[in-house]
Amino acid sequence: MTLPAALVGAVRECEPGGIAAFDADGTLWREDIGEAFLRHLVSLGWVSLPDGGDPYEEYERRVDEDKRSGYVFAAQLQAGLAVAGVQSEADRFASEWVPPRLIARVTELRALCDRQRLQTVIVSASPISIVLAGAKVLQIPGSRCAGIEVEVADGRFTDKAVEPVTYAGGKVAALLARGWPRPSLACGDSALGDAALLASARIGVVVAPPSGSPLSAMAGARGWFVLERD
Repeated sequence: MTLPAALVGAVRECEPGGIAAFDADGTLWREDIGEAFLRHLVSLGWVSLPDGGDPYEEYERRVDEDKRSGYVFAAQLQAGLAVAGVQSEADRFASEWVPPRLIARVTELRALCDRQRLQTVIVSASPISIVLAGAKVLQIPGSRCAGIEVEVADGRFTDKAVEPVTYAGGKVAALLARGWPRPSLACGDSALGDAALLASARIGVVVAPPSGSPLSAMAGARGWFVLERD
C-alpha cells in the first residue's frame, strides 16, 4: 500500500454509494488525452481551419488566451464530423494511448474507492468522445463521464457548446446538472481547473509531480492529501 494511511482511513469512513470524482488528464493518466487526440485528428486530416491554418496551433493560441474557451474550441473543431465515426476512432486511439500512461497511485486510489463501493465518475475538460474512450479502457461506464460537449444534429457534431463547460467551477456545475451528489472524494492536478472540484468534496486529493505544483501548494491550507505522480 503506497497511499497515505490517513487517506486510506478517510476513504474507509465514506458512506458506500457516494461519488468519487476524478479529473482525467494529469490525474488518471499522464499527459493530456484531449490534446493528443486533437493532434491525431489533425494528422488524419479530419479537422481543419477555413483559412488553411494549423488547427492545433490555433488551439494552443486560444488556450494561452483563455483556457476555458480554448478547451471548448478543441470540441468545436470536430463540427461536421459524424459522432459515431469520431467515437470509433477515439476508442481505438485510447486503447493504445491510455494503458502506458496510467498513474499507479491514482489507480490504487480508484481501487480503494471501489472497495468502499464509491461510484467513480470522470469530470474532464477534454472533449466528451475521448473522455468516454479513456473511461472505457478503465471500465468506467459512459454514464459516469462528463466532458466538454457540443450539440449534435443529424448524428454530427455542431460548433454550439453545451453548458456547463467542464472546466473550473463548471466541473462542479456538471455534477449537479447530472443529479450527482456532492463528491465524497475529488481528485485532480490543476489549480485553475480542479481546485473548485476538490473544494466541493469531503476529501480532496491532489496529484502532483515530486517538485510540487500550484495545486499541491494549496493542499496544506485546504486539508487536501497529495499523491506524487510516478
